Amino acid sequence: MVLPELLAPAGCFDAAVAAFRYGADAVYAGLDRFSARAEAQNLSPERLAVLLAHARSLTPPRKIYCTFNTLLLEAELPAALETLDQLDDLGVDGVIIQDWGLFEMARRHFPRLQLHASTQMAAHSREGVQALAARGFTRVVLARELTLDEIAATVRDHAAEIEVFIHGALCYSTSGLCLFSSHAVGRSGNRGRCAYCCRDRLTGAGDPDATASHPFSMRDLAWLPHIPALVEAGVASLKIEGRMKSPLYVAAITDLYRRALDGTLTPSEQAGKIGDIQTIFSRPWTSFYAEGAGTDPLAIIDPSAVGHRGTRIGTVQSVQRDGCGGRWLRFRTARALEKHDGLQIEPAAGGQPEGFAVSALRRCGATRGEIALPAGIDVEVGLPPDFSTIPAPGAAVYCSASQAVRRAYPVETVRESSLAPIHACAVTITLDAAGLVLTAESTDACADTATVRVPAELTPARNPGQTEAAVRKAFDRTRDAGWRVARLAVHDPDARYAPPSLLNDARRRVLEALTVARAARRQAVRDAVRDQWDSSPALQARALSDHTQQERAAPRFTAKVHVSQAPSEALGDAHELVVQIGHADDEAIRRGLAAWLTILPRDRIRLAVPLLVRDSESAPLALRLGTLAADGWRLWECADLAGLDRLRRCAGQAEDITADWSFYALNRPASAFLREQGITRRVTSPEETAANLAVCVDAGVIEALVFQLTPLFISQTPPCAGPGDPPTESVAWADRRGQTLHACPLDGRWITTGDRPFSCADAIPELLGLGIRQFRCDWSWQPSDPAVLAAAWRAVRCGERPSGSHPANFRRGLM
Repeated sequence: MVLPELLAPAGCFDAAVAAFRYGADAVYAGLDRFSARAEAQNLSPERLAVLLAHARSLTPPRKIYCTFNTLLLEAELPAALETLDQLDDLGVDGVIIQDWGLFEMARRHFPRLQLHASTQMAAHSREGVQALAARGFTRVVLARELTLDEIAATVRDHAAEIEVFIHGALCYSTSGLCLFSSHAVGRSGNRGRCAYCCRDRLTGAGDPDATASHPFSMRDLAWLPHIPALVEAGVASLKIEGRMKSPLYVAAITDLYRRALDGTLTPSEQAGKIGDIQTIFSRPWTSFYAEGAGTDPLAIIDPSAVGHRGTRIGTVQSVQRDGCGGRWLRFRTARALEKHDGLQIEPAAGGQPEGFAVSALRRCGATRGEIALPAGIDVEVGLPPDFSTIPAPGAAVYCSASQAVRRAYPVETVRESSLAPIHACAVTITLDAAGLVLTAESTDACADTATVRVPAELTPARNPGQTEAAVRKAFDRTRDAGWRVARLAVHDPDARYAPPSLLNDARRRVLEALTVARAARRQAVRDAVRDQWDSSPALQARALSDHTQQERAAPRFTAKVHVSQAPSEALGDAHELVVQIGHADDEAIRRGLAAWLTILPRDRIRLAVPLLVRDSESAPLALRLGTLAADGWRLWECADLAGLDRLRRCAGQAEDITADWSFYALNRPASAFLREQGITRRVTSPEETAANLAVCVDAGVIEALVFQLTPLFISQTPPCAGPGDPPTESVAWADRRGQTLHACPLDGRWITTGDRPFSCADAIPELLGLGIRQFRCDWSWQPSDPAVLAAAWRAVRCGERPSGSHPANFRRGLM
């Protein structure tokens, strides 16, 4: 059986080297920009080139995938183009992307690049994988919420290579669909700037005596027990999360999973390695939904504490005082300890642990200090004077840093001077009486070529048998030129002699010419992309002028609601009503549509299909869509590619299909991709900004989102504040910013919204000036009181932001 690739994180150069040293088949790394871990150290293009050379020098050679998985604003297209060009030139083994504009540029102009669909694209079903593969993705990183059975089903389709996360941090929201950080502080998780709002400490709204907890804080994924099932399923790549982690962590976690994959771990070794990893960094672990969607939320969420905890090594017996007033923590240690190790004490009643470094260590009852003590004995550790509370008997003791572990995973330094250049070429050299003729051609798919003639009077060779050896010696010295000569052909029909100085000069000339040819080809590609997607200030000014000269047609207002929303007659003047049918049953949809048809005619109602559809939900939804199409419904809205393809299959008479905000298009190439897919109109993102809209000059197909009860989290998991707590209906919490959060079940998911809706309705005159004529209000993520809905609708229609709303990133910009 072929083992899957073990894919490790590389947030920095040293982490990548550590991953390779301890068994990774490949690493994924980000560049300085456009990485979903923007705060990782990441790599410059120059360091990535060195890392590629190192990876290819290993036996067997290793792979490097580059993360380019953020949403792009229009103004970032020139820099994104430069980055694409650099990655193409370096020849990385794959590029992990989220943005449809980047996809559009890459597939049209950089066809060599293997494109991997990021987990940020939220592929959560076989249909999602099929849709991405049909557009050209060679690999799909699945959403973490899938079960083992669902993963196996996607692999059996053979639509694309399947990559799954097996270890690391989990987002509460489905990846790619979290808007909390963006709306709360302007730091977009979709752009690598997440502020980790899901780790916040919350209290019950309206209950000042409620115990604070972390109801959205996820445990860390750990699928070590499920590796055999993933191997049997035929998954192509097993991915470890952790580009924010240290090289030591990467070494230890890679070693654990390498040994597990190879079947060389004994139970005792596994337990020891798990403990080692937990001393470096670890939250409590979870299998998430591996075995099914019914997992207890308390086995997924850790509401009691956040951050690194360590590996448990004992229980507090007592705290003793010595004659000098010092305090000594007494416990039996299950792990050998040394001075300078780290300990954390978790309160007996639960809560956030408090930690310190071991500066004084002795055997229980002794007075002499020790440097190190073995496992299995009673020890006393000096508590620092500033330790805030005296640990109570029964409190858990964790080792949160270990000197022994740091010594256990050495990583050698890469000898960069010994690495061969990553660019390879084939050289043909011909010797004749008039000199040398050399042709060099790159061995990659680009086949860049250069030919030079070096005039010289070549005399007959005294030792013809040594000519080829002399040529090969000269062409072994190519490092400074940035080329590696993979193949060398020497033609010397007349047995001529070329002095070494001439050969060296000829080598330099032909490789310089090859470099110039490669640069010219790259420049031509960049020019072609710029010609297609010119975002220069001059073009933007012309576009804005064109818009302002357009006839100012009356604005059109669209409202979107869930099918369960109680009808409001206030929406009777909507140009169009979009009804989200979700996963409601046939009778609920029939009743809901019938109620809305008393307010608006059928030709002004568009039906929206749900964003998230698991395999088990697909067949019922397909039948439902077929029935609705047969009943004469012709106007539809999708939320992703899978939904678009589903509509084409099941509702073939659809007259036009629009795309909701989750079909992200923050730049013109992305918008062009949507049009190519047959999308007639797209809704702007809740993360959109005024500055970006002003230069996205495809206003005719834009429907501006000007009001929304925004889904800050869209999750498979109910929030959980403690044992026995998982709610079955709406629940509210207050956060540290003074906002009330409402989490409620909807269509088999949990949707979290804030008490302050998003609105930029006061910018409608400005948007009209840009040529935008369609404006949307969205209540589909949380049913609203009809009177509250009506008041907000009236305000928006008047170009006003409803009371209590906030503009999110629209004015402040987006990080």
